Amino acid sequence: MSQKIFADNLILAAKQHTGLKDFGGDTFKAGLDALIYSLNTDLSLPELSAQYFQGIILQLLVNRLEVTRLIKTHPEILEEIIEKPVFIIGLPRSGTTILHTLMALDPCSRFLRNYECSGAILPPPELIPGAIDPRIEATHKAMEGFLGAAPQLRGINGLNFMAYGTAECQNLMAHEFCHLGYSAGSSLFSYGDWLSRTDLEPAYKTHKLLLQILQWKLPNERWVLKAPIHLFGLDHLLATYPDAEIVFTHRAPYDAIQSGISMIYHWTEFTTQQADIEAIVNWWPKLMAGALKKALKVRKKSDATKFYDAKFTDIAKEPCQVVENIYEHSSVRFNKAHGKRMTVWLRDNPRSKFGKHDPTREKYGLDPLVVKELYQFYKP
Repeated sequence: MSQKIFADNLILAAKQHTGLKDFGGDTFKAGLDALIYSLNTDLSLPELSAQYFQGIILQLLVNRLEVTRLIKTHPEILEEIIEKPVFIIGLPRSGTTILHTLMALDPCSRFLRNYECSGAILPPPELIPGAIDPRIEATHKAMEGFLGAAPQLRGINGLNFMAYGTAECQNLMAHEFCHLGYSAGSSLFSYGDWLSRTDLEPAYKTHKLLLQILQWKLPNERWVLKAPIHLFGLDHLLATYPDAEIVFTHRAPYDAIQSGISMIYHWTEFTTQQADIEAIVNWWPKLMAGALKKALKVRKKSDATKFYDAKFTDIAKEPCQVVENIYEHSSVRFNKAHGKRMTVWLRDNPRSKFGKHDPTREKYGLDPLVVKELYQFYKP
């Protein structure tokens, strides 16, 4: 029997759980309504899937309430300066994750860890913690649970499945209920379409606020961040972070889209057991073509020196050299310790460690000519 999710019930539950009422504004409600509408109409939710999504939504609402209280108690957090953050953007499956992982190994950089944002945002980590953060073990167990239930996901997203591992910063924007992964991870087509045309300014304001909180007790020289949603919101990203530096990854569209379709199919099977491969093939290429076109249009009007282009083939062949080239372009001194860390990490974490992902084994009915037509504006 299909289950339904109701926003009012979850908002009330969050208030009762925390004893708080102030969500820091109501801009989140548009995204919450869009997400719940998609869950209730695009899918036939079995009980376990409904519980899964209700848990995610409730935690985000609780986080908003607690963050609002924290800012009232410590208004000095709003004085934190997010200086020259680096954002890695590009089509999903174009090398953004491995590049993010390697850049995050810089001892002078600050990155978003999975345990910091996969559940409770607070308390923020401390420079010298007095005790082990309980979120670390909880995140580890949750991710191991995912892999036990769907081991093929490690081959697709293996680098992300670590409590200390790099997380996509759209996990912060999720507090405005703007997160491309919710759409791609469960084939929520109407929600993805809403996300592609919505005003993401409130999501970037929340993004910055949460970075300020996370930086408050655990600072470093600069943030290194990554998420595919930034293709939709590059204009607001640059408005929110005027001194941001952008690393733009590029891959042949057919290969990136083919791999993305495989990812969506397997994740949807895990979260909803309702993967419709034909519908995914009809939806995903168009959605991401629109996102890429929008980002390139913003880029054309922006300061060209803010951008560095990294090709997937180069990332795959010489990832350490690509990272060094990024530093040279940004005029930030490359740290020798960083180079050693990358070499050790790559030695200890070969791609085979995370399982196999071979999207070319099954073509999923993706027509190369359709992709070529959709992406004729793009020269990777």
